[in-house]
Amino acid sequence: MSRTIIVAGIPGVGKTTVLQELENVAREKNIPLKIVNFGNVMNELFKKRGKTVHRDHMRRQDLELQAKVQEQAAREIGKTGGKSALVVDTHMFVRTKDGIWPGTPRRVLEELDPGLIILIEADPEDIARRRNADRTRERDSKTVDEARSDLEWSRYMASANAVLAGAPIQIVLNPDGHQRRAAEDLLALIRKRTLQ
Repeated sequence: MSRTIIVAGIPGVGKTTVLQELENVAREKNIPLKIVNFGNVMNELFKKRGKTVHRDHMRRQDLELQAKVQEQAAREIGKTGGKSALVVDTHMFVRTKDGIWPGTPRRVLEELDPGLIILIEADPEDIARRRNADRTRERDSKTVDEARSDLEWSRYMASANAVLAGAPIQIVLNPDGHQRRAAEDLLALIRKRTLQ
């Protein structure tokens, strides 16, 4: 059974906050866990190619280059396994200039070989409000309808990933002010899957 867990969520869902809280909860409970941000690994690989790219601008790069960097990032992340669960922080899709692109296409999934896919979700109204309030990021979509559409696309892509990887999907809700609870729910799912 693979000890790699993909944790995905659309921008504004609070995934980064939940994963930071997950790290705290795992440390408190003395549970070994490694969290790797897929986008950060990609960003470092872009730099090695001589391209300094803001994390919100990676999706604007040439699609062929994005695909190559994605695959290389997946290979590097796949090597970081070990005895602890490996949580890969990513997105199910990205909006590119060429259209919607899978965050974890087939070759990436093959390298990561996830045993579980977890989507972090929240109410579309909360997501739109969070997107509009976050001045640190460049968000393309900020309305409730766009958040609702993004949640649907995330589920579509997760379903395709689950079929290709032969992995189940779980959903963890992240309502406002309940990041700790979301992190505890997330950890319970990870422990259940990696202890089987």
